[in-house]
Amino acid sequence: QNGQKSLSNQALAQGPGPVDLGTAGDFAILAKSGVSTVPPSDITGDVGVSPIGRGALTGFSLIANSAGTYTTSAQVTGRLYAASDIAPTPVKMTAAVGDMEIAYTDAAGRVNPDHVEYMTGALGGATLSPGLYKFTTSVGFSSDCTLSGSSEDTWIFQIAGDMSIADNKQ
Repeated sequence: QNGQKSLSNQALAQGPGPVDLGTAGDFAILAKSGVSTVPPSDITGDVGVSPIGRGALTGFSLIANSAGTYTTSAQVTGRLYAASDIAPTPVKMTAAVGDMEIAYTDAAGRVNPDHVEYMTGALGGATLSPGLYKFTTSVGFSSDCTLSGSSEDTWIFQIAGDMSIADNKQ
């Protein structure tokens, strides 16, 4: 009032600016080369593969819906989509993978990391604040890891090597 600005009591997002996932954000897991699981897994959200077909979703015991546009699995609270499913799924998957590639280019191109080689990549037991984490080697989780922040915060992991997560870890 009277030219004064008031601050909202909403918390400001922490970490780097968000990465726009576009339609890739509709998926918990999205891959171009395949997704494998060893039961029992517990995945919440949709899973998708493209440009490869349904055969790249292994270990899920897939059940096709009557229209053939997606499959389900007892291990997934959501749907599984593949480029080989019936239309309109192939178009949906092409768009999602395209958006994933744009998001990857954005995240990979971020500079000025907040953390370099944090804990030498052994992140099991760590509590990670929002930020840009850069690793020139592999990263492993031998025990649970906690991302500490709000749903508005951003964590970006630039990992040159592999990422491995031990069984039954989060």
